[in-house]
Amino acid sequence: VILAKPTHPSVYNNAVWSIGEICVKCQGNPGPLQQIAPDLVQCIIAMLMGQSEFAVSGLPENTAATTGRLALVDPNFVAADLPRFLLGWCDGLAKITDADERRDGFMGLIQALYANPGAIQAAGSSPADAISSLLFAVVSWHVPEDYKQSSGGFESMMFQPFPQTEHELEAALGKLLSDIKTSVGATVWHSVEKNMPVNVRRLLREVYRL
Repeated sequence: VILAKPTHPSVYNNAVWSIGEICVKCQGNPGPLQQIAPDLVQCIIAMLMGQSEFAVSGLPENTAATTGRLALVDPNFVAADLPRFLLGWCDGLAKITDADERRDGFMGLIQALYANPGAIQAAGSSPADAISSLLFAVVSWHVPEDYKQSSGGFESMMFQPFPQTEHELEAALGKLLSDIKTSVGATVWHSVEKNMPVNVRRLLREVYRL
């Protein structure tokens, strides 16, 4: 990934996916990735924030999944730089369709945010930007599959329940959002809520008790 050339974008995309698979094998054993992680994170930042020379379908979601899997090996691999790519990571996570990659991506995000909770305050132009990006990534779990192919917004959507097979992740996301709401205070949280569609606010209240 670090040495790839922009003349072979599909190879680059496959390499990103392959790194994610390697990360799965390294969970519980971060040693093999220790030396390359800093350079890898710099590549990840460029890809998630649209600064890469490569423009290829599937790259944002592949990168988001791989970032989550890297964080599951050791959240400190990504935590220090998290404010620089949190918004892009959330955007990429919302696009993932593969169930295992999606779960790993979000679980890694949760661990990274707990490793660097200040990232919410430092990402974007304001904490509200980071929180909004995170909330809409979470809401993507409730978007029906057929609706994901359309270009409509959330305003008139009938949301679906969180997948029954992902209770652990649902609980972890609920705790994370509750902790963030407490940490940023009522004023910031209200500034986020007032810009969200009514049905999104209802979903967050009824499912996540926010």
